[in-house]
Amino acid sequence: MNKRIFGLILAMMVVPITIAPVFAQQSPPINGSVPPNYTFPRVDNPAYQRKLNQVKPAQINAEPILKKTLYVGTNNQFKEPENWAYVNYCGPASTQVALRARITNIPSLDSIGQCEYIDPNWGVYMSNVTPCLNSYLNTSFYWTDYAPDSATLASRLKSDVDQGYAMLTGVYTSGMGGWSFGTYHIITLFGYDNTSSTNKKVDYVDTASSIAGYNGLYFNFVSLDNLWWNISQNNVQAW
Repeated sequence: MNKRIFGLILAMMVVPITIAPVFAQQSPPINGSVPPNYTFPRVDNPAYQRKLNQVKPAQINAEPILKKTLYVGTNNQFKEPENWAYVNYCGPASTQVALRARITNIPSLDSIGQCEYIDPNWGVYMSNVTPCLNSYLNTSFYWTDYAPDSATLASRLKSDVDQGYAMLTGVYTSGMGGWSFGTYHIITLFGYDNTSSTNKKVDYVDTASSIAGYNGLYFNFVSLDNLWWNISQNNVQAW
């Protein structure tokens, strides 16, 4: 068969892959996900449209910011206690990290856990994290949504960080540094480095304790492409 014709047939057979959000449709529910039948914000919602518009450059001709990190506290400041009662408190702990980017008076882990309706047996829904962030910060900045691809995630992270806000995201930990097994988890993204257009990097905090199975760093700086696989397996953000 003519290679040109064969290539055309292959191109017609390619189906775009869309990364879908993770819904908690199993027992126990998935930490960092959203409940079954959760309704994500519609792009025609005027309030959410204003949020999406923030991702676009305010000044097209302005010199772009290629690298920025937020101050989110000191090393291990919001790490989960080495206590079995807190092994699934990555949501509240990651919330503390994000709050530190904006305020200094940080609520206790237990208070945030109550706000986010934590179930100590599995964790929290991201859709409960978002309203708590907004409540503690007295803002309407955060929304619960998922990124359809890594480029969208990178743009949203840059927009948030440029405005002084950290982003929380769900991940599945298989293959992540410091993890020897896969589990549903929440981390806080607080910086980006876009100086290389082909190898964008992100800063994140992993608050998990060693008894939860994590033996890695608290502050991490990794390739977005590598982290995206973990995010895509538990794809919901408070951004």
